[in-house]
Amino acid sequence: MTEDFVTFYQTPPVHNPILIAGFEGWSNAGNIALKSIEYIIEKKGATLIAEIDQDRFYQFTQNRPVVTIKEGRLQNIDLRNIRFHFWPNKEGENDLILLRAQEPDYRWPTFVQTLFYLCKQWGVSLIMSLGGVHDDVLHTEAIVSGVYSSREWRDAFIEKDIHFIEYEGPSGIHSLIMQRAERENCPFIGLWGHSPLYLRGTDFRVVIRIIRLIASFFTLSIDTLELESSLKDFEHQIGEILETNSELREYTEKIKKIRSGELRKKGTPKVINIKDFIRH
Repeated sequence: MTEDFVTFYQTPPVHNPILIAGFEGWSNAGNIALKSIEYIIEKKGATLIAEIDQDRFYQFTQNRPVVTIKEGRLQNIDLRNIRFHFWPNKEGENDLILLRAQEPDYRWPTFVQTLFYLCKQWGVSLIMSLGGVHDDVLHTEAIVSGVYSSREWRDAFIEKDIHFIEYEGPSGIHSLIMQRAERENCPFIGLWGHSPLYLRGTDFRVVIRIIRLIASFFTLSIDTLELESSLKDFEHQIGEILETNSELREYTEKIKKIRSGELRKKGTPKVINIKDFIRH
């Protein structure tokens, strides 16, 4: 039984909730999806309400648990968790339910079935999935593209300068959720942030834009000062690197020409790990 996969920690009263989902792994370029969800959970004080049994959906030799050992004693084992947090939105019409998880390794249809069982339990009125993709963009940009299931969101995307996705290729769990949402007549939107090919780490600029879009869509206030501080620090650091790294500087100039149509994409960029140079 689907309900046997779920542990409920509390059953708070919910009002017209929105489910916002983000998955670690293939669809989390720039750490855009998870950072956005984690930041909202932290800043709004969202509380844990339910968890799906991870043993049914993960291959632990592939996604190994993280352990903490101090002075020869085991302190903690962090398994891949599938957790739902809840925040009652007193500012707008929609409460938030936030799903943070590693993308399942297998049994995707069963996972989606379990997810929609929970959506029905909570009366979810719309599902939003967040993702991140590496693309020919610059670190100074905050491009977001999206998919939608109803005309009203098309108009909202145009108003917010969200690009319409056109894509054919390998997919993630998001697509199965979107397909099931259409079958269940549940409104669905997906927002994908575009992160530079030449960087690895959290793309703070795009995360800020994603969070501000969520705030504007569902009428909630959220302080992004911490993210803005991290972005400012990052911009200072990468500015110094661009001054001394001619290879990276040349590549960013190529990206500008690719975007303008002056040049076709050619070659693979050198990857820079943001964590190697950003100050903590």
